[in-house]
Amino acid sequence: MTEFKIEAKKVLDELFSFVEIEFDNFDIDYEDENLVIQTFDEKRTFIISIHEPSSQIWLSSPISGAHHFEKDKNSINWMSTRDQNIILYKLLKSELRMTKD
Repeated sequence: MTEFKIEAKKVLDELFSFVEIEFDNFDIDYEDENLVIQTFDEKRTFIISIHEPSSQIWLSSPISGAHHFEKDKNSINWMSTRDQNIILYKLLKSELRMTKD
């Protein structure tokens, strides 16, 4: 297993735990190398995927669309490839809170 894949799987594990602890209105599950987060009413689905060929984590969001993230070499953050001000954890947390009600 590559170093990228080890790190990416760790991120998905951390996100899984975070969502299970912080949000009780989502169904969360692993499907292959995808983390699927769905509202119980099944109206919104977030998919976080490991994309090994590009060494990126991809997010499909029903709120903000598609994002690709790469690990920042100087920190533990996964930053958007389009806008380095967008950080995976912060974006996901913010959007999950929007769909909480």
